[in-house]
Order: sequence, then structure tokens, then C-alpha cells
Amino acid sequence: MNTLSDLLPLIGFYSLPFAILLFSKWINRQFKLLRLSVKVVDLIIPYMLLLLFIMSQLYVPVNLIPYFTLVISLLGILLASYYTFYEKELKLYLFFRIWWRIVFITCLLFYVSTGIWMIYQWVN
Repeated sequence: MNTLSDLLPLIGFYSLPFAILLFSKWINRQFKLLRLSVKVVDLIIPYMLLLLFIMSQLYVPVNLIPYFTLVISLLGILLASYYTFYEKELKLYLFFRIWWRIVFITCLLFYVSTGIWMIYQWVN
């Protein structure tokens, strides 16, 4: 990670989810035309997880995937407990819909923090 030519492919792969998110409204309309109930966020999460794994293996001293799994599992348990004990009803559709949004936000936070760490390493 010493030269810019080593960093350019990584910048391209890193910025791809953000470019896709910019055009997500148009892509979601195309999915609706095909009558698919898939959203752009559903397609970005596996890509970001794969890139997070690769970046954490190559550039971060600690693998981030176990921590990511722990965080989303704890958030899922807390969300299910809230719906079960306070709302007195656990609707699985609502639970998984909200939990998948939490997974996206958590994945995005891990993804951006890994990118900031890589920029920090490249500068120093």
C-alpha cells in the first residue's frame, strides 16, 4: 500500500457501493418494473461484507467480521426482546425488516471506518 497504483483498484472497489447508492432510486424503479421485491440495499450488504472481510485481512490488524457478527446479533436480540416484552407481540416481518436496516447501517459504519483506517495507514 505504498504507491498510488496499488491503491487505485482498492479505491474503485471501495467506492462502488456509494456510487450504487447514488443511483439507488433509478435501480429500484427498474426492479419494480421487473416485479422484483429486491432493493439496492439488499444487494449492497453482501458485497460490503465481502469487501470488509478482504480489507480487514489485508490492511487491518484485526479481522472485523467476528465483531460485526457480534454487534448485529446483540442488536437483533435487543430488538426481539423489545418487541416481545414491551410491544407484547413479535411480528417477524416487521422484526426482520427493521433488523435488516440495522444490519445495513452497522455494515456501513464498519465499512467507512475501515476505509478511514486505510487512508490513515496510507498517509502515515
